[in-house]
Amino acid sequence: MFQDRCLTGQVSHLAVLGKPDQVLVTLENSTIVNNNTLLGPYQIGDRVVVKCSARGGRPVPQVTWYNGTEMITNSWDRRVEHENGTGSAKSEISVTVSRYDLGKGLQCRINSSAVPIPVVRSVYLDVEVPPVNLRMEPLKEFVDEGGKISVSCTATQSRPAAYIYWNSDPLIPGLERDNETVIKTNLTFTTTSTVTVEASRELASISCFASNKVLDDKKMSHLSAAANLNVKFSPEILIGSVGLKKVYKVVDDTLTLNCPFKANPKQVTVSWYRNNNLLSLTDLSVRSILPDNSKIEIKNMRRKNSGVYSCMVGNIVGNSDIVDILELLVEDVPSVQLTLNPTTPISEGLKENVTLKCAPLPPDTKLMSVKWFLDGALLKQLPDCPDERLDPLQGQDTRYTQIQQDICDMDPTKIILENVGRNFHGNYSCQGKNRAGWGSISNTERLRIYYAPVSLQREAPTITLKKGDNITISCLLKNPGNPKAEAAIWLRGGVRVKGESGLNLTLKDVGVIDDENFTCIPFNKVGKGLGSSVLLSIVTPPRILKGLSSLSGAPVARSQVELFCSVECSPLCTIDWLINGTRIFNGTKYILKEKVKLPDYTSNILSQVESRLIMNVTAWEGGLVPDRDTANYTCLSSNNTVGSGVFSSTLFRVHFPPRSIQISPRLQTVKENLRPRDFRCGAKGYPPAKYFWQFENGTRTRSGETLRFKSPVRRTDGGSYTCTAFNSLGNVQESVRLNVVYKPECYIDKEIRESILYLRCMVDAFPPNVTYYWYQGETLISSAIFSSATQFEISKGIVGEFSCQALNLAGLGPRCTIQINDPSSLLIEEQDFTLITFGAIFVSIFVLSLILSVIFCRKKSDGKYDITVIHEVQDDLTIRTREEKTSALENKTLNQMKSSNGCSAIPAPPPEDEPVITPPAVHTPSTAAGEKAEPAPTAGVSNFGRASTKQRRRSRKMLNRAPTELWLV
Repeated sequence: MFQDRCLTGQVSHLAVLGKPDQVLVTLENSTIVNNNTLLGPYQIGDRVVVKCSARGGRPVPQVTWYNGTEMITNSWDRRVEHENGTGSAKSEISVTVSRYDLGKGLQCRINSSAVPIPVVRSVYLDVEVPPVNLRMEPLKEFVDEGGKISVSCTATQSRPAAYIYWNSDPLIPGLERDNETVIKTNLTFTTTSTVTVEASRELASISCFASNKVLDDKKMSHLSAAANLNVKFSPEILIGSVGLKKVYKVVDDTLTLNCPFKANPKQVTVSWYRNNNLLSLTDLSVRSILPDNSKIEIKNMRRKNSGVYSCMVGNIVGNSDIVDILELLVEDVPSVQLTLNPTTPISEGLKENVTLKCAPLPPDTKLMSVKWFLDGALLKQLPDCPDERLDPLQGQDTRYTQIQQDICDMDPTKIILENVGRNFHGNYSCQGKNRAGWGSISNTERLRIYYAPVSLQREAPTITLKKGDNITISCLLKNPGNPKAEAAIWLRGGVRVKGESGLNLTLKDVGVIDDENFTCIPFNKVGKGLGSSVLLSIVTPPRILKGLSSLSGAPVARSQVELFCSVECSPLCTIDWLINGTRIFNGTKYILKEKVKLPDYTSNILSQVESRLIMNVTAWEGGLVPDRDTANYTCLSSNNTVGSGVFSSTLFRVHFPPRSIQISPRLQTVKENLRPRDFRCGAKGYPPAKYFWQFENGTRTRSGETLRFKSPVRRTDGGSYTCTAFNSLGNVQESVRLNVVYKPECYIDKEIRESILYLRCMVDAFPPNVTYYWYQGETLISSAIFSSATQFEISKGIVGEFSCQALNLAGLGPRCTIQINDPSSLLIEEQDFTLITFGAIFVSIFVLSLILSVIFCRKKSDGKYDITVIHEVQDDLTIRTREEKTSALENKTLNQMKSSNGCSAIPAPPPEDEPVITPPAVHTPSTAAGEKAEPAPTAGVSNFGRASTKQRRRSRKMLNRAPTELWLV
């Protein structure tokens, strides 16, 4: 019995828990996303909205988002709870994609007391990121000009992989990547690109750029890296193109000279030259302003400082050319007057003294130094002491002895010429110097002495002549001597000119040998003069020595082609190459090589320039292409000071073997003893093809593109003729056919087979389709048109003369004849006696019957004998078996026999002089394809009524044999 008792009060709380019925992850457009789904791709900066919801759980679940291990706090959450304690929760996040999200997932965690562990739903983002870094690794040391520079650029941490492109300053055409590698590192990619360029002095920098799909889509700046290149090259002196600058200075002026240059490395040494002589920078008047001597200063200038100043710059790579900077002229100011005592002529043999006085003109009263000149040449400068003692302002120098002091203190304005001889003859002058510098040269006083001729002493003038000109050189005499000189010795380059002794030298058609210094040494009875010279400079305008042929070319398989051009020009010129009027530059496709050759005395050629154009066909697309690469190449020289440039051109064509051969006509048919038309053969090829013809047996050969028959053809000329087109690269052939039509010629062959005597008409004819005519005596007994075989069964006892005659397009041929005596007698030796007996009886009966039949038939027709003839007419358009043809022929023969009472007329051959008409069966068949051709008219009939089976078998056997046969039984 249940007893309800409650001794102690108790409270129990019952909690009902339930797991969420549904957990969904959706996108902003409500698309449901499965667990562990990869979303994207997304690029950095894109916004992604993801929602996570849980429904039906009790208590209401808690929805939270995590990015990896970190909770996302900026989510939008919504929670709904029903009265029964159930409900739903929803959390929405908006994520701006960044590099941080690369490789990380978004987790939605559902927490509820109804589940022991959170329910997790994950999604992953496919994130595309731009490259983070672009690193360049250029050369870290100098690179010689012309060398190769390899530079690499590496773009890292990009997804998808970055691509790299290049630029340079100045821009290098065709700058491309040598190779590019892509390496995947974790979730990103590293791209490395390498380029190799040729180092040149103008190449200042090279730069690379990196980008990928992210930067391109968002139009963001590409990553870049650059490096300055350090290309070593020998110095180059930079001067203007206005010509040599002249600078005028006076004594004691100062001049600064600068040698501008461009070089790398810039650590250079500069050397200075005056009149091509090395200038010493230790000279007191020259001072270096810069450590590298590129700028110097000339102080306290004197006349000796005048001249052409040049400089040369060198570094570790090499030296520049010696370049003229300027021409310096130092001016002086004093004026003096010269007097001479005695003034009368002096004989060289008296050895007298002559006093010369160089007096300064007012306002000058004293000269510090005097230069004495004879015929314009410096004779002496007084006082004769070092330069530093010439000017008192330089102070005292204790190094000199008293004797030297006396020399320096002597009066420079007076000199005494002792024991004068012919060497003293001439015009004297002087030049004085004061503190301002040197003055102008004084008046000239002539000292006259009897002496040998004296040549005009001066710097040898240069006379410029064109090659091939004529010139007369006069012997320049300062004084013809006493007595006056009327003869001279001529030297060319120091070698005596034979056969020349006058004061004038005439040169005709000057050339290389005349490009020399010519010296004239006059002489008289007293002696020889010192001589005077003139320098002939032979020049020539540009002239082609070895030009291009009007036509040139190379085989299509050639990998390299070279053109050569040589031009004589003095002064030198340069050579350019043109293709179809456009200049060619040195590169991979074309290589230019130029060489300068010195004058050649043996060939009378002045300086010449040789140039080679090398076509590097391996670098051409497709190599040599016949039509594309046909071009005009021109070798063009520059002008020189003598004349305009010259050129030589060639039409370059690609050589290839003959092809596309064609012959006209392809076939000719001509009657014997007539002359056919010419066969003409042509083919494409270069060099143009040559041709020769061969007959089919190779015994007859003719050259030329035309095969011409000069005389009427014979039958042996018929056949196949082959034209061969050839050049140096190959050949091609094509054949034609010449058919020679001629009348048939025959002979008769006899043979015994199966007790039957066969007469075979052997015919030689063209065309081979002939009509055969058989005669006994003069009587036509059979004809067969174009038959391959004709059967005759002649009655026993038929004897006599049998002949065959053939007809074709050419006409009726001559007969061939054979004498037949009783055919049965020919078989006796092959039969035994019994057979001979029965055979004789049978033959007698057969002959008697045959005679009666012939007599009977001749009364009714023009035929003479009873003959069974079976023909076969060949028709190219009708296809029938031999049995069908034979059967048809036999049936038609029997029908004709019935209609003619056992006899038929044999068609007669045409007269031999009658024109031959082409039978329709050969050229124009009258039957259409598929129709049965009618057999030829039957040549004769038999009086035996219907052909026996044995006769049919014999007929079919004979139809398989050729040519026409006559059977005698």
